Amino acid sequence: MTEPASQNFPRPFNENYDLIGTLGKGGMGLVYKALDKKLKREVAFKILDASADEEAIQRFYLEAQAMKELDHQNIVHVFDFGKQNNQLFIAMTYVQGFSLSDVLQKQSKLPFDAIEVIIRQIARGLLYAHSKGIVHRDVKPSNIMLTRDNRVYVMDFGISYIQEMEKDRLTKTGVTMGTPEYMSPEQCHGDEVTLQSDIYSMGVILYEMTCGRLPFNGSRPVEIALKHVQEPPPDPKQFRPDMPPGLSELILKCLKKKLNERFHDMQEFLDECDQVFPQKETHGSVKIGKKGSLLRHGPASIAEAATRLPSHVRVIRRRLTALAISLFPLIILLLVLLMLTHKPERMLTEIEWDDAMGNHETAAIEADISGGYPIDNLTDGDLKTAWLNAMPAKPQNPVLTLFFDNITLITHVGFAVGYQKSVDDPFGDRFRIFKKPKTLTFETKEGFKQKVTLENIKGMQYPKIQAMETSEIKIYLDEAYDAENKDFAISEMRLLGMELH
Repeated sequence: MTEPASQNFPRPFNENYDLIGTLGKGGMGLVYKALDKKLKREVAFKILDASADEEAIQRFYLEAQAMKELDHQNIVHVFDFGKQNNQLFIAMTYVQGFSLSDVLQKQSKLPFDAIEVIIRQIARGLLYAHSKGIVHRDVKPSNIMLTRDNRVYVMDFGISYIQEMEKDRLTKTGVTMGTPEYMSPEQCHGDEVTLQSDIYSMGVILYEMTCGRLPFNGSRPVEIALKHVQEPPPDPKQFRPDMPPGLSELILKCLKKKLNERFHDMQEFLDECDQVFPQKETHGSVKIGKKGSLLRHGPASIAEAATRLPSHVRVIRRRLTALAISLFPLIILLLVLLMLTHKPERMLTEIEWDDAMGNHETAAIEADISGGYPIDNLTDGDLKTAWLNAMPAKPQNPVLTLFFDNITLITHVGFAVGYQKSVDDPFGDRFRIFKKPKTLTFETKEGFKQKVTLENIKGMQYPKIQAMETSEIKIYLDEAYDAENKDFAISEMRLLGMELH
């Protein structure tokens, strides 16, 4: 299917979606940026012309069905799929960021902190997919997306292999699919593909991020494939002598030709990562603090790597810096004068309410607490103590009221909703799912009301609101998404704004 040159954006696809831009071409069709008109959210929208051959159509549906099963913070989530006017479509998470291949084009060798953040999240996403019986089969940098808050997403399960469907699988033994530079020896040879094939492909990515080059190159795909099957990869240390102890061995174990010499599974790989990259407060599992973000990984945004200046420009900048240092006394004098004469503007910060009124939790996974479970669980940064409540019997009563000592301007309200951490494991992947609030109404002390809609997603979200200047906010629960558990959950809550004196 080709993009019609005469059609401009935005344009309707059906009654539920408007296409608003082109994102690119995926392995199974064109990908658009679209607006979900019902939920007022942007989605990535993949379309395949149903006149395509039968195998492509079956693969397209397999991708949708496989991804629908995957609900993990490091995997793009499928919201909807179907058929419209002889076209098949999948609506999935729209990731505002850039691909790992874009980053590697800008800066071939990544800092080790960035490598750790990226590879851990790729492995966690694949570990979850493998636990559902799904092998990706085409793990490569263009299928890895990074956001500016360092969340990593694995995407494009278009040729994924569902183990439970082995009898009817489309990718038969002897048929090679994938990208030659990142294919495992068994893929190149046309043998059966297992989760250890994903480990090999991830090892190639780890090699590339560390060394600034691929382990095997060639002018033709068959030449590259033969090297994967026959040649040992060059020692990574010759391209990156400053690498942490054990990293070279970690990479080379991923790239073993024999399956029994590779890591047995992603869990074993992640355990070995803990030895190469010792756990620090800002690395490893997601740390969620009072002032932190549910989506924050690592000390700084890896977006820096995608926008870093070329080396010759950095040389010029260093020379200019040396000139600036020579003028340092004058700069200090000017700064002092500026501080004496300039009053800085107030900045938005995280706001803490001074008091709150609402029900204690009706249930919790943590140990029983006499008198119920406190509202403070909304802001304690601990997903094991999410705020759980039964659906309100009287919707006209607020489920939560927040009080502020001073008149406060609230510009953003952030929610993580619908889940509670059930096991304190190293990955933060295991949750109990509750009803997620869908629509909420905010009412200020002065009587101003507004309704907001939350998305049915996992993670912190900030719905669009009109700024509220008040000392009191009442929150009403209008509607919730369905879930197996009867209670609704607000896992964490954040307010941004400023106090007005």
